[in-house]
Amino acid sequence: MRVVYYDHGARDAVQPGFRFGEAGGVHVTSEGDVETDSRVPIGPNSLHALEGHGVVADLNRLPLVTGPIAPGRDAVLRPFGLEDASRILYEADRKTYGGVHEFVVHESDVPERVQYRIVIDNREYQRTLSRLQYLVTLASREGFGVRIRL
Repeated sequence: MRVVYYDHGARDAVQPGFRFGEAGGVHVTSEGDVETDSRVPIGPNSLHALEGHGVVADLNRLPLVTGPIAPGRDAVLRPFGLEDASRILYEADRKTYGGVHEFVVHESDVPERVQYRIVIDNREYQRTLSRLQYLVTLASREGFGVRIRL
């Protein structure tokens, strides 16, 4: 089996086997239309850390308008579940200090057997967690939902 590691030096380049995501607010307009935005880009490092550390599984236990949070689909956290989401994100941040974390993010058998792995850059992950915490806190205060796409 061939092992491919995520190249942190090529952050903006699309690397096969590694995904990007985003998060943003969900608002209902005065006319009743639903609008979304994209406020927080989630790079492969943070996306795979969120999955690998179990944060996605914890968020999926919260009340969702649509979901679950899964690859390639939008999930929306309800406004009344955002305080719990904030606690989950704060707890995730506490797990980033002092450790080296490596995750298998994908395996493929075609055309050859390949395993895709990532060693988490904790500082970049912490920045994303901070942005997500801010988004969730703002949404909770202002009464709108949060959309996550991984």
